[in-house]
Amino acid sequence: MTRPVITLRIHAGFNAGSFLAGLLALTASPLLPPAELLKARFPNLENVSLALSPASVNDIAGWSLNLQAPHEHVHRHVADIASIYAASALSEAARDLAMNVWHVIAAAEAAVHGESLESVHFHEVGRLANIVSIGLAAELLCAIQPERLIASPIPLGDGTVLCAHGAVPNPAPSTFAMLDGVPVRPFLGEGEAITPTGLGALLGFGAAFGPWPEMTVRKHATVFVPGKIFEGVPNGTLFAMGEPL
Repeated sequence: MTRPVITLRIHAGFNAGSFLAGLLALTASPLLPPAELLKARFPNLENVSLALSPASVNDIAGWSLNLQAPHEHVHRHVADIASIYAASALSEAARDLAMNVWHVIAAAEAAVHGESLESVHFHEVGRLANIVSIGLAAELLCAIQPERLIASPIPLGDGTVLCAHGAVPNPAPSTFAMLDGVPVRPFLGEGEAITPTGLGALLGFGAAFGPWPEMTVRKHATVFVPGKIFEGVPNGTLFAMGEPL
């Protein structure tokens, strides 16, 4: 059986939740519906819910991920996230793939703050919603086993980003630290077109960057970040899956 190709064309608004939403929309989940998938893979997490909901931006229909988790004020280390995955029912392959993402992000945070990988801690990046999104996206990728995962060049603009360290230049410091070797393009909108978890997921999941691949498209989806609208520019991320030519 031919393994599929997946491509992501990122325009404005991409994060770890977008990645999961796109995979869920492409596959209608090859494992379980979203809420059941969450319960099956993270049975120990309470007060966390997951749904893939219809969305529309500028009268263009698409999908958004609705992942509700308790509000947290925590500083998680890589080992803390590994412990959450170890206590989950994710497959071993998915846990390893998800931790690839967190090691990429941790390396960027360590470079920004001049810390070791073991001592670096995450603020909002390490919240439970991101941990769950990356873990479930890894599980879906392990089920799909794409031959290639190809993303468009990353949209980047100027301006500022508000984070735990105050107002910082856009792209956010950890996003900026992950950019070596990554193709980028100008973003004419205002705001953070891609978050650290979005870029970390692309790199940790082994995405290549380039134009549309030669493929026969079998399924497609448009994904938006809930509540995030960028004025005057195309919004969302386009996902397509199909057979290579």
